[in-house]
Amino acid sequence: MLGRDDETEVLESLLRHVAEGRGGGVILQGEPGIGKTALLSYIEERATGFQVLRAVGVAPESGFAYATLHQLLLPVLGLVDGLPGPQARAMNILFGRAHGAPPDPFLVALSVLSLLSLLADRQPVLCVVDDAHWADQPTLKTLAFVARRLDNEPVALVLAARVDEGHGIDLPDLRRVPLMGLDREAAKALLAERFGERRLTESALNHLLAATGGNPLALIELAGSRIPPEGTHEPPAMTDELQRSFLTKVRARHTESLPLLQLIAADGSGSTDVIEKAAASLRVDIGPLHRGELDELLTHDGPRLVFRHPLIRSAIHHSATADRQAAIHRALASAFDDPADQHRRAWHLGQAAVDHDEQAAEQLERSAEQAALRGGPAAAMAALSRAAELTADGPRRGRRLWTAAHAALHGGFTAKAEELLDRAEREPHLKEEDRIPLAVMRAIVAVFAGSPEDALDLIRPWMPRALHLDRRRFAPTVAMYGDLGIRALRPQAWSDLGGWLEEITPAPDDPEEAVLLLLRRACRARTGRDPEPAVRDTAVLGSLTDPITMTLAGAVARGLGEHELGRRLYRDAGRLARTSGSLGALAWNLEYQAADEIARGRYGLAEAHAEEGCQFATEVGQSSTACRNRGLLAFCAAVRGRPDAGELATEVLAEGSDRRLADAMSYAWRALGLIELGAGRYREAVRHFEAVGAWDIDAPADLVMGTVPDLVEALVRAGERDRAAAATARYAQWSRHTAAPELGALAARCRALTCTDGAADVHYAESLRLHASSDSPLEQARTELLFGEWLRRDRRRSQAQRHLRGAAETFRRIGALAWADRALGELRATGESVRAPEAGALSSLTPQELRITLAVGEGLTNREIAAQLFLSPRTVDYHLRKVFQKADITSRAELMRLVLTESPAGYQT
Repeated sequence: MLGRDDETEVLESLLRHVAEGRGGGVILQGEPGIGKTALLSYIEERATGFQVLRAVGVAPESGFAYATLHQLLLPVLGLVDGLPGPQARAMNILFGRAHGAPPDPFLVALSVLSLLSLLADRQPVLCVVDDAHWADQPTLKTLAFVARRLDNEPVALVLAARVDEGHGIDLPDLRRVPLMGLDREAAKALLAERFGERRLTESALNHLLAATGGNPLALIELAGSRIPPEGTHEPPAMTDELQRSFLTKVRARHTESLPLLQLIAADGSGSTDVIEKAAASLRVDIGPLHRGELDELLTHDGPRLVFRHPLIRSAIHHSATADRQAAIHRALASAFDDPADQHRRAWHLGQAAVDHDEQAAEQLERSAEQAALRGGPAAAMAALSRAAELTADGPRRGRRLWTAAHAALHGGFTAKAEELLDRAEREPHLKEEDRIPLAVMRAIVAVFAGSPEDALDLIRPWMPRALHLDRRRFAPTVAMYGDLGIRALRPQAWSDLGGWLEEITPAPDDPEEAVLLLLRRACRARTGRDPEPAVRDTAVLGSLTDPITMTLAGAVARGLGEHELGRRLYRDAGRLARTSGSLGALAWNLEYQAADEIARGRYGLAEAHAEEGCQFATEVGQSSTACRNRGLLAFCAAVRGRPDAGELATEVLAEGSDRRLADAMSYAWRALGLIELGAGRYREAVRHFEAVGAWDIDAPADLVMGTVPDLVEALVRAGERDRAAAATARYAQWSRHTAAPELGALAARCRALTCTDGAADVHYAESLRLHASSDSPLEQARTELLFGEWLRRDRRRSQAQRHLRGAAETFRRIGALAWADRALGELRATGESVRAPEAGALSSLTPQELRITLAVGEGLTNREIAAQLFLSPRTVDYHLRKVFQKADITSRAELMRLVLTESPAGYQT
């Protein structure tokens, strides 16, 4: 630990915090030989009273899903059955202890978090992963998930990794500690400790430091062999120099054992049985291993045989010729004869192949299927990509590339998915039906991480063919097309869709085809035609099992005014995604749930959904989904009068503009418009509302028309009554395509604002009558506020007071306190004495605390809440204690009563 005082203090501080119940982690980063492993040994030695779990990443296993995680958790897998049922099943399936459908990666991650939390109930836990740059991607994603949730867990996570080698280590929640070379004094002390009285001249030490950059391993190795000559301006890269140094020593001491060492270096599994079988087929002498002659190079990590330093292994592995490496991989493939090791056999066959090899490609394809069943999309992607390289046949190669891209997308590797799709599309002999899935997958990438406009353009040319080729398979794509038309402000998409759907006859009893019938009803309603009956297809929609399809169907139902059906589909889709651990589907679903809660005036719940959706979308690489959820958060902040609303909206506009996310931008523009409307800056409000898009065209977009009632109010207050009247007429025409009463209520309100015949009170009364049949408390309260203002100006004070009181109370209940202040100001102007509105007891809760509170209100236990919200039980307990303090209560029963009491504010699910 010479020269490592700062680093050791970081590690010791981490252990102290964990012992006090506050978890965290560190990534030690640096070049080979810099001292990462020594620091890991240091923290392990000082973790007295800790349960220590250890793993080492190795390059040959970096493509095997969860290989490093299995190493890490192997000593404690006996505790898995103590986890909640779905989590225990996921872990048992993952590690081959049970059979079943592949668990979702985020359910696996939650299970690991729960297992570590269970261990931490007994004693603090230290997880150490050396050479993390060679850990498999699913393990790294799992550790990233865990790292984000360690604040209240007595768990430490310490990784060591090289920079710019192997897999990138993307764990932003862990503190990065870059390791630099030793300074002059520490280097002198290290060399004196290693070589005793042998002294270097100052000149020799200077050259040695210049050549090694203070790398401790390099200092020892090179000082023990030769000193860099004078006049060396650009010394070779240290890794190359160290590898040559290691190889020179190996050849000097173990020349006859070099073939055996090359075999062990290529293996990666560390299994002596496998090495012995492969050695026998290669006629390599295994004796030096059993006699302990190689102990200076090799050691045992549990049952696994490993090199003492990765550079030794690398040097020996690369000393073999290409032909020799191919022979070694063939021997290793034959040695893996256990059916459980078929993925390793396939990998070695793939490494041995030097040209097109269909047999090896088929083995790799089968191993990819097994990897997918184990929930390892990264391993499946790597195996299929290599299989494609070994495939001579063009269409078959294209299909394997498409399947590899599908695995990449499932694993969150968006850039790799696009690269694989590029390769697949270059195949010259792909059939038309093979190109449709390629276009669909590109569109999905665009939906999650790109632009809805691009997604729409990608799938539009293929839609008619897809419907006739296999409409059941492509039903979700058809539903996505309609959804994209709304998001991209392209209403023409619905006209196209209507034409295509009229040419087919879906089976009403099939859930996927029922989605097509629902879409056809929506298309007919938009063109003023009489839609089909809703009874049969809406009933069978309850049999859908895919959360994405269910969410899309819910959006179509909501557009038809069938809000209860839409909400049920949204809610069921969210529950299914949570139960299965499908975090990507859940992130996407939560945006729809948040938008629905906004429409219902339940802003606390909407914010909880949108924040959770933003967090999960970020975790799974859905950058566009995250931006949309932030747009909804900005809108909620504007309605509730939060001071950060403008800044949030501006940030969303900047990102949405770069990504061409018209939907996210519409949320932000509307938020800014409402801020200006409430502040009395009406012309600025008009500018923001009109920035969403053009309303005065033949086929205006839904998102644009959704802002027109706000625009009409701003135009009237800005003195532009003629334009307000034109917008009112356009809105009334557009809103006829749905039977939803809230659109009729808003149209009546617009007529009340713009009428010149003295019949405003008639229109306001009609608006309130329709509001009473809807579930939009914000809009109903705004109508009451406007009606009250009009009545006060008409000197009908008592009637005005009644409506203004109702508006103020509703605004208070839904947390729109800035609007409540405005209503109370109008009420004071009538001569009534009022006091400032008070927020409910739950209004001070953070979104995370609110989500947990609502789950308690549903009667869930801490363990059930943890499973549902992807947290640990200890974290749930921590947040509940804070809720009790804020609400000044002492029991779950009191909290459940509080949730029921404040349900009008939009908190209860």
